[in-house]
Amino acid sequence: MEILMKRFVITTMVVTVSLLVIGCDAKRHTVGGTEYNGWAPNKMNYTSDWASHEQFYVGDWLYWTYDEPRQNRQLFSVFEVNKTDYESCSTDHTLYNISRGGGRDVYQLNYSRPYYFISGGGFCWQGMKLTVFVQELPPAPSEAPSNGSPFSASFPGILTIAGAAALVLLKLGVHPDC
Repeated sequence: MEILMKRFVITTMVVTVSLLVIGCDAKRHTVGGTEYNGWAPNKMNYTSDWASHEQFYVGDWLYWTYDEPRQNRQLFSVFEVNKTDYESCSTDHTLYNISRGGGRDVYQLNYSRPYYFISGGGFCWQGMKLTVFVQELPPAPSEAPSNGSPFSASFPGILTIAGAAALVLLKLGVHPDC
């Protein structure tokens, strides 16, 4: 019975840490809240009505959708701009054109800083603008002190086991559904 319990605890730890090693921390944020809200003029204040209620971390993704993808993907766009161009709704100095014409645009937040996004073609003046403030991931919880029980293990040891387990899972084609 004790061996089964030990295996259960070790298996649980390996699976949990493997998921962390493989990288399930990033979150996809659908701009506006759901896929049905969409990126559209006069819909909402995307910064105060939506983004102010979200937590954005380095590695997260922003995902823009459109109410009528076939029609609106040609009309609406998403540009990353600096703060000055955001405030003036200008696309004169865009940092990045996120629009790809598919009706679903994505952008990864790779740095801890404010990001500014607008739609071109005058739609920024109709509310199609967004500011998000991206933070570093909070530090992982510290290791609990060892009490000498047979189930205690060092954090580096757990990472070694988890890393090996993650490699085996990847070679077998098993990917976690994060």
